[in-house]
Amino acid sequence: MKIFGGNGKRENNSGSGARTGRTGDADGNYINETVRGHNNTEVPKSRVPEQVPAGRRAPRPQKPKKKGKGWLIALAVIAVIAAGVFIYWKLTTKPPETTQVPVDPQASAVITDTETREIGHYYTILVVGIDQLGLNTDTMMLVRYDAVEHKANIVSIPRDTAINTPDPVKKINAAYLYAENRDESGIDALMSYVKDVTGFMPDNYVLIDTDVFVQAINALGGVYFDVPVNMDYDDYADNDNDGVCEYVFTIHVQKGYQLLNGQNALGVFRFRQNNDGTGYGMGDLDRLDTQHALIKAVASQALQLKNLTSLVNIAQIVIDNSQTDLSMGNMQWYAQEFLKMSAEDISLSTVPTTGAWINNLSYVTINVDDWMAIVNEQLNPLKLAIKAEDCSILCQKAAETGTYTITPGNYYTTNGKEVYLNFYKNPQ
Repeated sequence: MKIFGGNGKRENNSGSGARTGRTGDADGNYINETVRGHNNTEVPKSRVPEQVPAGRRAPRPQKPKKKGKGWLIALAVIAVIAAGVFIYWKLTTKPPETTQVPVDPQASAVITDTETREIGHYYTILVVGIDQLGLNTDTMMLVRYDAVEHKANIVSIPRDTAINTPDPVKKINAAYLYAENRDESGIDALMSYVKDVTGFMPDNYVLIDTDVFVQAINALGGVYFDVPVNMDYDDYADNDNDGVCEYVFTIHVQKGYQLLNGQNALGVFRFRQNNDGTGYGMGDLDRLDTQHALIKAVASQALQLKNLTSLVNIAQIVIDNSQTDLSMGNMQWYAQEFLKMSAEDISLSTVPTTGAWINNLSYVTINVDDWMAIVNEQLNPLKLAIKAEDCSILCQKAAETGTYTITPGNYYTTNGKEVYLNFYKNPQ
């Protein structure tokens, strides 16, 4: 019997599922008895139903999987995460609030004009580096950022700057420690003395110790810098008064252009003189010049990276390990603004001073007229010019003639405030 064009012969005596064909023609047409009508085509095994015992329902054939579905899900998850990060960034990133005027919470992205200040134009920060022992603030830099022109001015305040304080050592770098020893806020005291010198209170502050500096430089992958002199210095001191001098800090960096890691960069930043007394010809002034050059090198390399993530990582290091009144959102904003600048948009200078030898200690006093010009051109965030009488700068009329000579009428303050003359005297 011929069925659907077959020859009617069965091979292997099989029932359903057996293949049939013409005798002696292995390449003949095959017809599946169950799936009929597919001449000249061998039915794929996946299409051939298995024999199912009576009383049981045959399983449904599996649907083929759609390729690419897993990738679509992964991309969707990534998109959701990215959107969440973007929204979080937009919600948390904001400029710091400015002092001395009422702050409009809606004024973060625009200039709000007030009687004394354009809020949103200038932002000022006091950046303070504390020494290895956490005693003196040996690095003080006042920064004004221009959010309109995207420029930053950085002015260093020499550590030996004389200030009008009742404390016996009248150096600005000792103000923090004296206040802390009286269980007062060291940073509040320092900010107040900076206001005496500049005529305005900085908006914010960041107090950085040596470990933070090292971590930040390492996070950038180091800094390429031309070291100006050979630096070999070992600092040991008996700080616990047990008769044994302990390691405090060492600097061993050779002159020349090189990649500095965080520890060596810190050494270059802090270096003043070698163990044998050699080093900089102009002492602390040369040290400030080197610090400025190193800051410029760090800024240039950070700007070349154009990597906001690295800058935010550094900001997180500062937030986690420093004393500051800036939030992480403020630091994100500064990181974002930093990338809008070029190296040429960052200027660095130093308070103009004259050396003074008072009570056998080395000081510097501020050259008032030159300083007022710098304050108003580079630092002043207010609308009105700052005058000398708005400050309380300690000045000498003439250099003292003797090591321990204090002439009461030889000292004055620019705002006429009473002068504290109880200078510390080193034991003879």
